[in-house]
Amino acid sequence: MDAFSLSVRDPVAGVRLVEIRNEARRNAVDGPALVALREEFLRAEAEGVRCVVLTGAGTKAFCAGYDLRALAARDETQPLPDEELGRTLAVMERLRAPILAALNGAAYGAGAELAAACDLRIAQPGVRLAMPPARLGIVYAPAGLQRFVELVGLSQAKRLFFTGDPVEADEALAIGLVDEVAPEGGALSRALELAARIAKNAPLAVQGMKRAFALMRRRELPPAAHAEVEALRRASYASEDFREGLRAALERREPVFLGR
Repeated sequence: MDAFSLSVRDPVAGVRLVEIRNEARRNAVDGPALVALREEFLRAEAEGVRCVVLTGAGTKAFCAGYDLRALAARDETQPLPDEELGRTLAVMERLRAPILAALNGAAYGAGAELAAACDLRIAQPGVRLAMPPARLGIVYAPAGLQRFVELVGLSQAKRLFFTGDPVEADEALAIGLVDEVAPEGGALSRALELAARIAKNAPLAVQGMKRAFALMRRRELPPAAHAEVEALRRASYASEDFREGLRAALERREPVFLGR
């Protein structure tokens, strides 16, 4: 995905702004893009950045998800796409500095999960979030499912993943998927305002509390349960339904799933 790049700058002291730039593909990501993202987060930590703001270029999308063309071209010997995503999300959650998502547009699939892995999410009117793996025939990774359960509760997470339907900014706020809806066009400025306030606080206190929050909420699956879901996840990528879901998405038509 040659068009992908990251724009990085420090708009105020202690704050790093990371912007996903791939407007032609609605800021979609692929494996190398996810590697670049996590390397940038680690660089921010090494440089002592106190708060990071993540956003997307333009006005249409924060991140439209994993690039379907890259997914269709994937060699079966390569890691599954959600494995690369999972490594990036794990870096985000372990990062000592808080990360704020400025949702300037649609956040679908991997884009919604990037937002969910941030510590706070600021949206603006018109933003839509969705988790469409069922429409592609994919069983989602347990860590990803758990992340949404922690944000919105079990029932709402089931609705998001079972239907794949998008939710608008106001509904996302009501169920806890985002933390604030800024005025039109104001997600980035509001996120930067909050980031500047966080960066002025004692860094060891903020970092310590971020770690404490992570430890108190994380509930891991028992090994046997994790192995069962992992087998289902890998089987989904090898299924006819996955191939049909991907073809249908690329051809912009409704898929016809056969359950095999």
